[in-house]
Amino acid sequence: MKTNKAVFLDLNGTLVLPLKQESFAELKLISGAGRAVARLLEANFICPVVTIQSGIGKGRFTDKEFRDWFFDFFGQLKLDVKGPYICPHRFVEPCECKKTNPFLYEHAATDHAVDLSRSYVIGDTAWDVIAGKNIGGRGCLVRTGWGENETEYQRVEPFMAYSGKNLSDVVGWILKNEK
Repeated sequence: MKTNKAVFLDLNGTLVLPLKQESFAELKLISGAGRAVARLLEANFICPVVTIQSGIGKGRFTDKEFRDWFFDFFGQLKLDVKGPYICPHRFVEPCECKKTNPFLYEHAATDHAVDLSRSYVIGDTAWDVIAGKNIGGRGCLVRTGWGENETEYQRVEPFMAYSGKNLSDVVGWILKNEK
């Protein structure tokens, strides 16, 4: 029985910057993002990270290297995020795991008994927000990363439940909305 609710989190542009790193050492947590995730966890949300890592498909790094970085990075932060749920393909390659498709979200939902209709997706692109709609949940845009671009905002405005200046702002809205 799927009883848990989740906030699915995008990685680059939502939790960490830069958007396109040359090495994992460059990735830094966006200010306030760690506390925002901790607030979600304290409110009993499952927090799976769903991410496109086309650098794997381009041969810049391996799936194992990315997963090792992920577990080390979030382990040091003591944040119990789930996943990562990764699309490793290049943007030009068709695949079932690319956002806006529900495949990775459904996989995470199965792994963690998540009711998708009670869940949210937070990201910095239209793909993230539309994925939220496609899984039957609510998509929210952060105005960090690609979300800083006014064109991205305009593309996604008809589909989003909420837009906030950063992850802390969106998490505040979700927690208020859930009361």
